Amino acid sequence: MNEPVMILGMTLPNFLQTISLLIAACALIFNALQVKALKIQNTQNEKKARQRATIDLALHERVDVSYLDCKKKFIEMRDSGNVNLTNLACDIKANKSQNDIVFAYLNHYEFLACGIFEEALDGGIYKRMRKTSVVNDWNALKPYIYELRKQRNNQKIYCEFERLVTQWENE
Repeated sequence: MNEPVMILGMTLPNFLQTISLLIAACALIFNALQVKALKIQNTQNEKKARQRATIDLALHERVDVSYLDCKKKFIEMRDSGNVNLTNLACDIKANKSQNDIVFAYLNHYEFLACGIFEEALDGGIYKRMRKTSVVNDWNALKPYIYELRKQRNNQKIYCEFERLVTQWENE
């Protein structure tokens, strides 16, 4: 008299339990696919943000009056032949105005290198735009930096800048 209802060879409670399990599995798969899609989108957005930040930095370097003035003064010192950069590092206080220019220029490169290594900036884009200039400036400033490290007994001074140039030269 009280025969259980059968669907596809299963009792009604077993059938409902099986259907619920299948629905939950489908929902889990759907959610996993959505998470994967969001992760891909987030990665693409981060890449675009790095690229935009790099382009903004490059544009800023072309219009920032204080940076352009510092760069101009550094290039004049470097190319004039009248200033020995290594000697500047030997006596920071005696050559304060010239050292301030060199430090500002070096700090820009150290900031740049840190931004690239922390992936806040796109190193590939910046490398394509400015590799030659960066490497040439490193070669001009290397004796200064080494003397500064020796004077202060600190091998970490401007190490990110050095690491960046070394990496670029070895690629």
